[in-house]
Amino acid sequence: MKQAYQGLIKTLGRGAKGSRSLTLSEAHFLIKGFSDGIGTKVQLAAALILMRVRGETCDEVAGAALGIKSTMSAQWSNLDVSIDWPCYAGKRELLPWLLLAAKVLANQGERVLLHGDPRSLSHRNHIAAHVEQLNIPHASNPEEAQAALDAVGICYVDADSFSPLVAQFRELHQELGLRSLFQIAIRCTNPANAPVSLRSYFHPGLDKMHSKVAKLMAHACLLKGRVGIFKGVQGETEINPRISTELTIASRDNSQVIHLPTRLEGFVGMNTLSSELALSPEKYCLILSQIWQHGEASDTRRGSHSEFPASSKLEQIAEASVISTLSAVYLLQDQCQSVSQAQSFAEQAWRMR
Repeated sequence: MKQAYQGLIKTLGRGAKGSRSLTLSEAHFLIKGFSDGIGTKVQLAAALILMRVRGETCDEVAGAALGIKSTMSAQWSNLDVSIDWPCYAGKRELLPWLLLAAKVLANQGERVLLHGDPRSLSHRNHIAAHVEQLNIPHASNPEEAQAALDAVGICYVDADSFSPLVAQFRELHQELGLRSLFQIAIRCTNPANAPVSLRSYFHPGLDKMHSKVAKLMAHACLLKGRVGIFKGVQGETEINPRISTELTIASRDNSQVIHLPTRLEGFVGMNTLSSELALSPEKYCLILSQIWQHGEASDTRRGSHSEFPASSKLEQIAEASVISTLSAVYLLQDQCQSVSQAQSFAEQAWRMR
């Protein structure tokens, strides 16, 4: 087996004429073999670098995702989850409004599994830092996740709780200074095999990769379901209401593209807003819960002056982000016949929360 593992590195590194990319099953063995102690850290690092330089293929990403998934406890796949929501990018500024959308869905009877890795790209603003203020349980094992889903229909899990590979790949990433196919693959694992899963990207062309990876994994696992793929805000899994968005819905047998229109035409002042919020970190951490409870960034309903000079813009971006993201989920679930109907449902759901 060790010779077979070494053969993977030779396959990738034989030179311009002799090398080739890995097949799905070979990429699966690259990850699982390392987890099982067959391959070494040096061998894995060499393989990741070689794939990074050439550019990872869809088969390699799908195989890696399946390899990661194979190291997860079967108890995760036994959870009853209706929406898989990976959040690994974080934001450079502002808050994860997607959490408000996720809570709306949980209130409507969905069972939402949020997961991410706040230790990777630690300079960014990850959802893990904000789930507590919205009373979203933070689960560290399948039993805790099941209890949370049964109680409130939503929970957050750090990716470290899924597999020991997460910490090992993070260490490699930090040591090498290079991103690898792991950063894409972990988003695609869908630990609980939910029938609906979200995928976000930032760099152009990754939508096509995610679509092909979703199809490859669905065929390999004989899974049915729908994956929603879109360019998220700074790569995070949240629709950007300031631009039009292409939502690709991929399933095992087909795919379609739906265009979500801009919701905030001509919206300006984001840089000013970000700088003002940065001056009030103790208030900043309360914004999500205030908007959830009141639809406002301060208690203006009682006639007090706004605690935030740009609170009006803040409320606009929050509501528009939530409604746009909810619309995408409703379309992904095939609940609506049109974008306008999905937006109408989303507006009503936000008002009725």
